[in-house]
Amino acid sequence: MDKESLKRFFLNDSNQDERRFIIDWLLNPQNNQVIHEWMKENWNLIDSQHLIYSPDESDIQKMWLNIQQKIHSEQLDQDQRPIVDLPLPKKSILLSLYQKVNRGMVAAAMIAAIVFSVVYFWGSPSPDLQKSPNKTNVDLNDVAAPKSNNAVLTLADGTVVDIENAGNGQLASQGNMKVVKNANGEIIYKGSASDVVSYNTLSIPRGSKPIRLVLSDGSIVWLNAASSIKYPTAFIGSERKVSIKGEAYFEVAKNKQMPFLVSYNDIIVKVLGTHFNINAYEDETDVKVTLLEGAVHVTQGLSENILHPGQQAKVLTDQIKVQNIVNLDEVMSWKNDLFYFNGVDIKTIMRQVEKYYNVQVEFKDEINYQFVAKISRNVNISKFLETLEITELVHFKIENGKIIVTK
Repeated sequence: MDKESLKRFFLNDSNQDERRFIIDWLLNPQNNQVIHEWMKENWNLIDSQHLIYSPDESDIQKMWLNIQQKIHSEQLDQDQRPIVDLPLPKKSILLSLYQKVNRGMVAAAMIAAIVFSVVYFWGSPSPDLQKSPNKTNVDLNDVAAPKSNNAVLTLADGTVVDIENAGNGQLASQGNMKVVKNANGEIIYKGSASDVVSYNTLSIPRGSKPIRLVLSDGSIVWLNAASSIKYPTAFIGSERKVSIKGEAYFEVAKNKQMPFLVSYNDIIVKVLGTHFNINAYEDETDVKVTLLEGAVHVTQGLSENILHPGQQAKVLTDQIKVQNIVNLDEVMSWKNDLFYFNGVDIKTIMRQVEKYYNVQVEFKDEINYQFVAKISRNVNISKFLETLEITELVHFKIENGKIIVTK
């Protein structure tokens, strides 16, 4: 991070993309030493913004109002939705921020936190927070993290194969193709193409770990929970085309003579050889295509865009919006066995929880905060909820497999 960019951020002169990038950078504890050094060098600048923490309640209130005015001078939301005026966070949250960083860094942490109404958690809570008297009220009626993918393979003739309970080795024969499950639970297609095109569908339900699929051309697909992919057992003709529902990550084998197409409803992503993620859950407001390597061509009706590495296309009805600065670690966290939320509202978080833990969620109150958290996907749901509850901004109760969300 260059010093001029940080200075522009503190003076509220950054553009939207810069702000999002800098906020993410400020919240990464690996940058603590750099932040500390910059803060010491620019203390007069920081002091002039009246952002220094004070334990006095009235000073906190003044600081909060000052920052709110600066934030609202330019909408930070990429989608241009209005920023919600938020109440002063509970004092314990400000104190926890203060405990987590030294005095020289607290202004940076506070700005980053308040810009997104973020609660600052990264990894395990600090010992001080674990001793909080406001202990979580999560019920012992717990839900364990998924242990397997529970995948189901539907063959061309309608035969259904339970992947989890099937042994390793050959699962089926599809024309000249053999469908094999290896020791790691991956599904692999081996063989040669025939003149007849037949289709298979691989599905994994809610409450599942991701599964890895190797298509007949060598392309690799990771499938997330509550997702499915339909594909030919072998690719023939002028293109390689598959269709998905839910979320999948592709590493496409290069073949200039046969482009690779991924479709979801009327959205088509066209590639020659590349790495990209597509999030196309029906309960999300848009379809997100994120490019990690190569280039992809995204089309919907008459709208189209070409993405370059690090960009994300948000596909809405008859509109494709491209975001230039994307946190790829956040996008790919599901594949890397993590929950990663970087300024995300609680409803978005709980939609992921519903799919991964196979639970229902009911909201009793409106929660107008956004959260930053990085949590292992191997923890029980009670531990996941505990981490969010420490913020004191949201509370949960588990009742017969349903998560009740309250203030």
